[in-house]
Amino acid sequence: MPEKYTFDSEALLAFYFDEEGADVVEDILEQIGRGSAGGNINIINLAEIYYILSRKDPKIAEEKVKNIRLMGLKVVPVEDDGLWREAALLKSKYSMSLADAFAVATAKVFKTTLVIGSDREFDGVKVSLLRMRK
Repeated sequence: MPEKYTFDSEALLAFYFDEEGADVVEDILEQIGRGSAGGNINIINLAEIYYILSRKDPKIAEEKVKNIRLMGLKVVPVEDDGLWREAALLKSKYSMSLADAFAVATAKVFKTTLVIGSDREFDGVKVSLLRMRK
């Protein structure tokens, strides 16, 4: 069974800005592109990436969001289901942003490894974590 990943915003932004850990993200994205791994991102985290990139250049934001989809990442919507409730419960329990809570909830619901940066707010969550940088 192939490995499955959920991406936090920081991981993909580090990849786009060629920051520390970008090579780890690139390797995973290549696996997803080949079909030897699966990947997703919550729409809330995609919105976070979009607004951060839009501050620099709206055209780049459009291009990068399109690329995320072309790389094979499934965009997970927020519907009236258990995902948003799980994110809310995580937000109430841990000191993390709402976007981070959605990333964790998505990893938990879909039983994937969450690809994150070095953020400590993920410490203690009950999902598999892959820190792309120390």
